[in-house]
Amino acid sequence: MRYRLLVSLAALLTASAAAASDYAFTLHNRSSGWVISGFQTFQDGRWSRNWLDSRIRAGESVAMDWHSNEGSCVVPFRVQWVDYGSEEFRIDWCKGVSNIYMRDKGFSWD
Repeated sequence: MRYRLLVSLAALLTASAAAASDYAFTLHNRSSGWVISGFQTFQDGRWSRNWLDSRIRAGESVAMDWHSNEGSCVVPFRVQWVDYGSEEFRIDWCKGVSNIYMRDKGFSWD
């Protein structure tokens, strides 16, 4: 009985932690051949460190997570491209962003 209680409690805590991570999303590179080398967000008057540990080639994607659901809903982000530079965008993260699709020009999301 005690073991079942601990397992139930662990499951509840895991579910709570997952629910608190409302800003989890997947970044997709849907360009025609460009390589993404960086992803940053703008908060508190400055750009964050690069979220990426490696490059994202065309056709690839990577799961990302704010590990928080607090703060402003509309947070600018920028994407750095190899041999191109960077582009800045805005999105309302509170609208349930699950995927960001980077394209040759601009982006889309769902």
